[in-house]
Amino acid sequence: MKKCLALYLVLLTMVACSKVQAPAELKADVFSKGQNAASRYLAYEHSIELDTDEEKVFELFNKAIANCHEASESLCTVLQSNFNSGRSAHASLKFRAKPQGIQKLIGSLRQQGQVTDQSTTAEDLAAPIEDSSKKLAMMQDYRSKLETLRTRAANDVDALIKVNRELAQVQSEIEAAEGNKAHLLQRVETEILNVRISSKEKRSFWTPVGYALSGFKADFSQGIASVITASAYMIPWLALFVFLFWVARKLWRRRNISKT
Repeated sequence: MKKCLALYLVLLTMVACSKVQAPAELKADVFSKGQNAASRYLAYEHSIELDTDEEKVFELFNKAIANCHEASESLCTVLQSNFNSGRSAHASLKFRAKPQGIQKLIGSLRQQGQVTDQSTTAEDLAAPIEDSSKKLAMMQDYRSKLETLRTRAANDVDALIKVNRELAQVQSEIEAAEGNKAHLLQRVETEILNVRISSKEKRSFWTPVGYALSGFKADFSQGIASVITASAYMIPWLALFVFLFWVARKLWRRRNISKT
């Protein structure tokens, strides 16, 4: 009985590993899509750069976040946010939402600042999604056969342990595959928007002058420090040069005296 069950388990594993084709209903679904299959699995990512007055950078930054929170029906989520109020105020944001939510965000941003750059890219996820579906169907079928085999091996402790161990491994792989497929589908069903807000073109004429004056003290002290550092390197070489010059002059004089 043990040998039969072990042989059946090996044969079942070989069959499951070799089964790489999708089930009939999945194939029918893929072929029914026709030429529209690729376009249905495009993951879009948008980028927009805005230029506004320095004092409005933080205001526009907060307004963009508020607009995202208000678009709950579009599942808008703030994935990343950063604001820098240093010499040149700028901010960056990253959103994820359904297509209509992303378009609303872009429209709102265009009304509040000058668009200096805008772009859109698309990643085709058709192949990864279909591969994930095939792998998931294969493992689910393998799990069903293992469960049937576990029922037959109820009286064989060793075979039952092996089947349960294999079932646990397959279940773990199924959960990982389901998570991966869910992530891919989320990328297709939602879009990404990268926003950068700065004040390069609309900053005041005197702003660069003010930055230069404010940094004069630090730059001056840094210049003095650089001179001192350079002197520390030059003094030993200068001393060596003077010594060699003195030796060369001494030898030259002795040579002239010996000639006379």
